[in-house]
Amino acid sequence: MIAPRWRKVLRDIAAHPGRSFLAGLALSTGVFQVGALIHQYAILEPLLATMYSRTNPASAILFVDDAGDDLVEAVRQVPGVARAEARPIIMARVRVRTGDGGGDPDGEWLPAVLYVVRDFDDLRIDTFKPNGGAWPPGGDEVLLERSALSLTGVGTGDRLTARNPAGDEIALRVAGSVHAEGLAPAWMDHVVPGFVPWNSAARTGLGGESAQIRIIADHPLDEGYIREVAAKVRTMIEGRGHTVTRVGIETPGKHPHADQMSAFMYLLGAFGILSLVLSAVLVAGMVHALLAEQVRQVGIMKAIGGSTRQIAGLYVGQIALLAVAALALGLPAGLAVGRAYARFSAGILNVDITDTPFPARAFAAVVAIGLLLPLLVALVPIHRASRITVHQALNDDLGPRPFGSRRLERWLARRTWLPRPFLLSLRTTCLRRGRLALTVGTLAIGGAVFMSALNVSGAWTRAVDSDFRARHYDLQVVLSRPYPIATLVEIVTAVPGVAHAEYWPGASPALVGAGGVAGGNVALLGLEPDSTLLDLPLVAGRWLRADDPRGVVINQTVVACNPDLHAGGIVELRLDGRSVTFPIAGVVKELNPVPVIYAPARAVLEATGQAGDTARTLRIVTGAHDDAAQRAAAAALEAAFLARGIEVGGMTRMLDARKAILDHLVIVMAVLTMASVIVVFVGAIALASTLTLSVVQRTREFGILGAIGAAPWTIARHVWLESLLISVAGWIVSLLLAAPVSGLLESVTGGIFFKAPLDFFVSVGAAAIWLILSVALASLCSIHPARRAARLTVREALAYA
Repeated sequence: MIAPRWRKVLRDIAAHPGRSFLAGLALSTGVFQVGALIHQYAILEPLLATMYSRTNPASAILFVDDAGDDLVEAVRQVPGVARAEARPIIMARVRVRTGDGGGDPDGEWLPAVLYVVRDFDDLRIDTFKPNGGAWPPGGDEVLLERSALSLTGVGTGDRLTARNPAGDEIALRVAGSVHAEGLAPAWMDHVVPGFVPWNSAARTGLGGESAQIRIIADHPLDEGYIREVAAKVRTMIEGRGHTVTRVGIETPGKHPHADQMSAFMYLLGAFGILSLVLSAVLVAGMVHALLAEQVRQVGIMKAIGGSTRQIAGLYVGQIALLAVAALALGLPAGLAVGRAYARFSAGILNVDITDTPFPARAFAAVVAIGLLLPLLVALVPIHRASRITVHQALNDDLGPRPFGSRRLERWLARRTWLPRPFLLSLRTTCLRRGRLALTVGTLAIGGAVFMSALNVSGAWTRAVDSDFRARHYDLQVVLSRPYPIATLVEIVTAVPGVAHAEYWPGASPALVGAGGVAGGNVALLGLEPDSTLLDLPLVAGRWLRADDPRGVVINQTVVACNPDLHAGGIVELRLDGRSVTFPIAGVVKELNPVPVIYAPARAVLEATGQAGDTARTLRIVTGAHDDAAQRAAAAALEAAFLARGIEVGGMTRMLDARKAILDHLVIVMAVLTMASVIVVFVGAIALASTLTLSVVQRTREFGILGAIGAAPWTIARHVWLESLLISVAGWIVSLLLAAPVSGLLESVTGGIFFKAPLDFFVSVGAAAIWLILSVALASLCSIHPARRAARLTVREALAYA
């Protein structure tokens, strides 16, 4: 037997099915997004913290002239070294296969990195595990990282043709695949990772390997300690007569893509919490409206002996029932979407979540938030309504103020030149300002996020277009080794479609940081100061000049690697075991995550010891510049070089490079669009509920309008105008919010991918699109309330209590 008080709760919910549905839908939307957020965070956060460390990543990598067992054993004896292992690499290119193991003789060549492993059964550093096929591989076999199988189009048992920069080729059998969590997916970097044994035929058939010794320090998360240990190891190796060309040290314990994932999780989390809070506040507004309608019922319950606590308990119970229903609706979908997003993010991190246990704490947290937050925000209106006296309740002293008591209403009354229906809609729109502010604010936040997503897309596209307009060449060609420029000129000028070519010397020295310790590699490119192929925007200083033969220009990524560098300062590089310094003439901004130093060609030749009559890198300008012209020129150049015995190490079309950068925008747009759709949906619910409550509370007003001759379509139009006014107000406020939100997102996304904020950009088209969507949203949300208002009879309206 249900107690009378709880029958009232159920009856109140059933008596207003539309309002109850909207309240439950608003809460379930917030629960859905917060559930998705917490679930995917609970899965990914431990992975971000542990999965990279469980591969035993190298604290430092020393590039040496030899990686023999005796030298590795000596490295292990250096104080502070916990583990040491030789892991030479072979830089090569592999031909993409098509079909079931068949090969396309004209197929594309992709860059590949073959890691030479001393003992597959005793991996100590940068470990990986079998994924399928044979383990370990034989001397003529290779194990591919699992993400490379789809990229190359090969499977276990197929033959993969590899070619080194010198043009030597060897066919390796794919023995199987491995899962290397410490490497980025092959499809992301477009590089094929493979692992071969110590006795691999690739070492003799391809040659040209780079000897490396990887170490793990006793304190693998202390970067300062790692640098000290690496310096000791370097001193010991050089003391034994060997050469160390470079020491690479990455941020300890940090996955290469951890910053991107953290930023995306932050964005989703911020908007998820925002949508839940807005949903809860929306429910609080609905509770306030319900209590305003039931003021007399509260007075009657108090008159027959109901206490303040009992009355408050009734409405708390009603909110609790709605919250439970919202959890039942939104939580399963949120958990499913959260796991799907975690799987997507894990793919970017090249990690599995298949065996990840269900995060029970996350589930409990979502349940607690979904139940407690609506109750907390509803306590204020419930407390205020339950404390009114019987006299106040029965006299309805808490009703809305009469028209004309506010300045805005008196101002509207004097605007006699405006149409009366419009004045009536404007007056009723502004009658309940708290509810209006909530609805307009929710719509404005959703609109601001929506426009910001389009603004970020526009800023990204504009930045990419501007960057590639500054590069007045269409192809970048890297040869396997330097060749005589006279020969290259002879070949290039004979290729149809090639209008101009420049031959830039280059090198990959290490950037020397604080304390004289060499860090990561930078690209050192030499070009003539009067070259017209590059016109990058300056951030500070000036561009290269003929009267300054050593002054260099660095990009913003170099500054991000060493913030102490600036125009007028000195940059130090480690090249072939010796230090070289250059004065910094300027700093440029480019959409390039790779640190690049531009220098006069003569300075690069002097620093590297290269001959001035040879070149390895070419910049090619085609006649038409379009996709077809670039493809035709690339194919013709590769064929011409091959015919003369010149091996191409790599060839990049600028249109492909542009597309690769724009492809990263897809992830950003997916995150922002998902967040904006959720918040806009909550705003639509707020608008629909506001209109529904307005129709209910103005039932008598509509009856009077019908009694004096207003047609049903006139009343419906009145409701539509009110909806339109609210939406337009939300659009105006969203314009004010979109600018700072766009600026923040453009700065964050630019910093993640390019180490520099994107230029501020606000799209007029985005504002126009949101205005059109606002009008459509207003029309859609007003259909049911307008239909209900139009169908009210005069008798029903005037009899409404």
